[in-house]
Amino acid sequence: MRELDMFRNKDIYSRSQSQKSSGSYCCILLVTMAVGELYSDQQPLLSNGGHDNEYKIKETRIFLSLAKWVLKFTMWVVFVAWVALFFLVPTDFGTGLYDVWVNATSGTLFGETGSVLLLYSGPIVIIAFLAVPYLLVSGEEQQKEQLQEKRPPRFRLWTFPVLVDGPFGVVSAAELIGIVLFVMFVLWAVYAYTVVNFEILPSYGDLTLQEKRLFMLQMSAYTFGLIALSCLAFLFLPIARGSILLRLVDIPFEHATRYHVWLGNLTMFLLTLHGLFYMILWAIRGIILSEIIEWKSDGGANLAGVICYVFGLLIWVTTLPPVRKRYFELFFYTHQLYVLFVIFLALHIGDTNFSKVFGGIFLFMLDRFLRFCQSRMTVNIVSMKSLPCGTVKLVLSKPGNLRYNALSFIFLRVREISWLQWHPFSVSSSPLDGKYHLSVLVKAFGDWTSMLSRKVSNITEDSQIELPLLPPVRLWLL
Repeated sequence: MRELDMFRNKDIYSRSQSQKSSGSYCCILLVTMAVGELYSDQQPLLSNGGHDNEYKIKETRIFLSLAKWVLKFTMWVVFVAWVALFFLVPTDFGTGLYDVWVNATSGTLFGETGSVLLLYSGPIVIIAFLAVPYLLVSGEEQQKEQLQEKRPPRFRLWTFPVLVDGPFGVVSAAELIGIVLFVMFVLWAVYAYTVVNFEILPSYGDLTLQEKRLFMLQMSAYTFGLIALSCLAFLFLPIARGSILLRLVDIPFEHATRYHVWLGNLTMFLLTLHGLFYMILWAIRGIILSEIIEWKSDGGANLAGVICYVFGLLIWVTTLPPVRKRYFELFFYTHQLYVLFVIFLALHIGDTNFSKVFGGIFLFMLDRFLRFCQSRMTVNIVSMKSLPCGTVKLVLSKPGNLRYNALSFIFLRVREISWLQWHPFSVSSSPLDGKYHLSVLVKAFGDWTSMLSRKVSNITEDSQIELPLLPPVRLWLL
């Protein structure tokens, strides 16, 4: 542009000088016009490439959206096929497909157990692993954009209440669909297995009426055991506190525990019928004691099943509202017997049948292991203050890699009070308050919080200087 101005100035100067010839004036004018045309055809010298950036951003969004929908579609297909498997297996058609699959894959490296494991436990594990890239692709920014979009009110199955008063509490439309599906599955499985049992009854030859009744009683007991195993495949999925599946369906852990309670009651009810029918059968035949203590090395150990049921019964009884509300610690510590319950369950049913429920148990144990590693984090107490209302304010050091939101749950364990007890508290500070600390408010309500309040009240002003040197507090952030 400076060159253009120079030519223009020369043009003006040439017109003001009478000594210049008309030919020189025309030459300068032609050069000036040529330079102007040259600059008009070229791109700006300081182009910011805005169009290219917009194209790349649009292309990236399309790719991420496509990847998200592919992952979502794949997970839905796997989940529907997994649920359909439980409905089809009790039928002759499903049993035939199951036998074809096992016979085709049992000769491989995995064997029959590996084939059943892949068929029953593989789908839910695949969904869990696909959920990780799906949530990463979704991203926090896209979730914020969706929240900022103004959308008219719409019907949602997860939030629309259908039942408000009843034994299940407030039940949404999606939860009601799940309850109906499980009830339909139990009724359908009982009907389908009973029909199959009647069909195979003539193959045992001429039996008396009493023998036919005992045969149907035995097969009914076995049927309830198979249905209970199907419920066990779902039992451990809602109780994994940091489960990727709960994040996938956007259900908080506190809300998902009710599904675990419902499934636990249904499972224990079916296991009770399973054991009761076998006890009646053995009592009629007069072999009840010998059958109870029987232990087969290749699976089907009856004594292991009895021990497993005893542990399950203890857990079930302590979940009753009168016991759980008045003796919560008894309820909590009794629930740790689930480890023995699972071990003796595996000994009772064998490795092939246990592989049917391994998927949910594996994801739950993986969550427990990750939480155990997370609970190894120690923090220092920066300051403690007892407020006039009886509330204790704790300011704790925060690791640099720790991310949290206001009102997030953290579990605290103060080893000076108890080595085993972890108590949940909401974070009262905001992430914007500071990068190196967070605070919680503890109200003296129970024994543990009252002991903490008394310890804080007994600290003198001189000892407050030594607060960072006190034994560290275990922190577990949700």
